[in-house]
Amino acid sequence: MKISVIIPAYNQARWLPECIESALHQTLIVHEIIVVNDGSTDNTPEVVSRYPVRHIFQENAGVSAARNRGIREATGEWIALLDGDDYWLPQKLELQAAAIRDEDFCYCATTRFFDEGRTEPRDFYDGVAVKQLLSHCNVIDTSSVLVRRDLMIEIGGFNESMRAGEDWEAWLRLSRVCKFVGVPQRLLMYRVTGTGLSIDPEIVLRGIEQIVSAGTADLPPIRRFIESRRMRSVRTSLAAFKYRDLGDHRNSLRYAWRAFKYWPSPFYGKAFKLLLLELRKNLFRGRAGD
Repeated sequence: MKISVIIPAYNQARWLPECIESALHQTLIVHEIIVVNDGSTDNTPEVVSRYPVRHIFQENAGVSAARNRGIREATGEWIALLDGDDYWLPQKLELQAAAIRDEDFCYCATTRFFDEGRTEPRDFYDGVAVKQLLSHCNVIDTSSVLVRRDLMIEIGGFNESMRAGEDWEAWLRLSRVCKFVGVPQRLLMYRVTGTGLSIDPEIVLRGIEQIVSAGTADLPPIRRFIESRRMRSVRTSLAAFKYRDLGDHRNSLRYAWRAFKYWPSPFYGKAFKLLLLELRKNLFRGRAGD
């Protein structure tokens, strides 16, 4: 298996040593490591120069453009994606390679970790469940993915016009042309910094049209209409839950109402119940302020 590791990096010099070393110290030796420096203004070139890796500099164009550049430049048959602030456990690629039979896309379970030292496991689903869940939300972390290079080229890579959700949209397109397999061991350490574009619900929601298009392209017209409304409702509900967890019930109510309008049916209980719950909370808060 000739695996090319693609590391997009933008001002992540402080984390790059741990990231690059985790790829170099894999029990399955990689074919090459390509760091695509997406216009960093920190000391990324100096850090990268310490390691036997290929360094490609480009003007800042976003993470999708950096990943696509790495995929185009790669000479391996397989692409392993690794963001510059994440790192792998040593057996990550070996266990993924062993799991692949006739599949072209392999992911692994993830542990998310925070700067204060706290960790939390992310839910893992097998290949069948993942394909079903992808129509609801993104359940695959980008840095966990091992995928055939020719398939990434075939689908056109990541959508460079999207500022968030570009990985989700790519997995949906890939799910139509290849089989998925998952490795249940938690082999990816995913750093949660709280500064990514995906923390802003509006940025994610602006990309929902591309995500809906990728997730419903093969459906008959009526199913496509129903599924597109449901996907919009689910994504907007997630924004409402985010604000609810932050204690911002005004914004939570706003997104709950939008979710309900996308899918105005009591049969989709989540949006309906969320709307009622936020209405009640805001009513009680209004009375308390009188």
